[in-house]
Amino acid sequence: MNGAITMEATRLRGTPDRIFISVDESTGKSTVSFFPADVGSPFQHDGDHDGQRALKDAKAILARYPSCTIHGPHFHAARPPKARPRKRA
Repeated sequence: MNGAITMEATRLRGTPDRIFISVDESTGKSTVSFFPADVGSPFQHDGDHDGQRALKDAKAILARYPSCTIHGPHFHAARPPKARPRKRA
């Protein structure tokens, strides 16, 4: 993707209250998602290790829907493929 707003982002089915940006540090993928979830489908950017392309898209959406807020980018690492959930004591 070239950093421009994607087709998924332009097909929102209402006004989002919040836009969330998360970045998986292990894969370099950033994800933009919405609250409420039925407003639009999440979309991803490959190779966006710092979340800047996702943030640019989120700001463009914010320009269309000024009442919503941006949360993130939040950075996390994916769990290993065979990781088992730990029991809480």
